[in-house]
Amino acid sequence: MPITDAFSESLQTHPLYTWTVLGVVVLGIVSFILLSFITAPYGRHLRPGWGPTVNARALWVIMEAPSPIAFAVLYFRSENAFHAVPLVLLGMYMLHYVYRSFIYPFRMRGGHKQKPLITGTLAFAFNVANGATNAFAITELSPHLLSTSWFSDPRFIIGVIVFFAGYAINQHSDATLLNLRKPGESGYKIPFGGFYRFVSSPNYLGEIVEWIGFALAAWTVPAWVFAWFTATNLVPRAFANHRWYQEHFSDYPKNRRAIIPFLI
Repeated sequence: MPITDAFSESLQTHPLYTWTVLGVVVLGIVSFILLSFITAPYGRHLRPGWGPTVNARALWVIMEAPSPIAFAVLYFRSENAFHAVPLVLLGMYMLHYVYRSFIYPFRMRGGHKQKPLITGTLAFAFNVANGATNAFAITELSPHLLSTSWFSDPRFIIGVIVFFAGYAINQHSDATLLNLRKPGESGYKIPFGGFYRFVSSPNYLGEIVEWIGFALAAWTVPAWVFAWFTATNLVPRAFANHRWYQEHFSDYPKNRRAIIPFLI
């Protein structure tokens, strides 16, 4: 079916879903353009002039939790919720987001600091849209996921492997940052070990790899849109981090790249 016909059919049958997915695509484009010129105000890049601020730890939970909640609500409303393949995809999604929403915020350094409310508001909107559209696509719009034969499809097998490789990179990189400073220490240091040997933001690299793997395993439009959005959002941030390290540490490793080992 031609893309235009498929879009027209989707718009007629599921208008809210279709426009929401398109909205995430557009948001990804806008984010990439803006973040290529403006450094997002968070962490080491935090600065005044971005409106009201709130506690960083509380805002993190508020902006991330809608993703697993929206996913679970839409997922379990479906009669297909307990098919084997969707359950595996549910588990993969929740593995990332339960940790990211309810565990990481209470481990993160600097959680007592303030963070601009506008960043949390935008993230909140995205996470609601992303969680809901992915769950709906997996349970209602993807017949290939309702058969256990999908378990033997190369896309699913490779996707699961890629997802867990990205998850391992992301988790190890986060742990490296969390343990970088000893109790009572402040300030920033150069992280070493793991994928920090190759890039400045391996936690971002791991997350991008994760969602590419998820998209392969699910093979749905929202999953690929999510992978696309993750890259458009995190790649510019990785370049901002890379420049910051180079500007603040004269001994920063010269062969370390921003986001893709040996390339960029």
